[in-house]
Amino acid sequence: MVLMMALLPIELRASSAPVDSNTAKSNRVVRIATDDAAAPYSHAVNGRAAGYYLRLVQRAAESMPGWRLEFTPMPWVRALRQAELGEADAVLPPYRGLGREWIAHYVRLPHREEVVLSCHAESGLGANSQWPQDFGGRHIGVTRGYLISPALVDTVQRRWVHKVEFRNARDALAALGAGDIDCYANERLSIEVNYQQARSDPLWANRLPTELKRPLLLSEQQAYLAISRQALRKRPELQEFARDLQVELNRLSESTEMQRLQNELIERP
Repeated sequence: MVLMMALLPIELRASSAPVDSNTAKSNRVVRIATDDAAAPYSHAVNGRAAGYYLRLVQRAAESMPGWRLEFTPMPWVRALRQAELGEADAVLPPYRGLGREWIAHYVRLPHREEVVLSCHAESGLGANSQWPQDFGGRHIGVTRGYLISPALVDTVQRRWVHKVEFRNARDALAALGAGDIDCYANERLSIEVNYQQARSDPLWANRLPTELKRPLLLSEQQAYLAISRQALRKRPELQEFARDLQVELNRLSESTEMQRLQNELIERP
């Protein structure tokens, strides 16, 4: 059964007031580019950053006086590019992957994601299928810019499966409903949240699968806040920020506050 998800938008855009030279050290700004289309973890509500991961980082940073966080939501490929060029100090929430030497530090978030394949009802594929043996020649949808899973990347490179990229989860789910792809690969809760949101939208409801079959678990992976190497060259104090943020996130993961935030994310009917 698909879980009903309670999205709790949070607006974390900090004040844009200029920082004067006398208070710069006590009010240092960290510019964080965020994914605008990865609910419930990182998305946008009325043009402002929102999501579970942003809430975690913001809550941890409350114990770090002297830092001010500015979250700017944007398409994921653009967010990665801004961090690569040092136009953003950090990006949230990438995974570790090859080809990202422009990342200087990974700050581990206190949550592990499950990467799954949600498959079309008539594909003959599902939770009991064997990966990758049963998927030869199949079309697998992914969200553009993501490093979904090493197992999936490997099968794409070997041309065992065909990767089809989509701008966001709704487009991918609509393609799944139409049978244009056999399966959609993404994080479990992200798929479920986007499915429930789209079902409640009259413009999308009829384009979706009637229901989501139980998915096949591909892998688990860790999301991070990543510090830009280019930004760090210009602002060495970002190393201190990354170190202190990791300490506070670790503390948060062991607290009752962490459980409360998780309970807010998922609301069982």
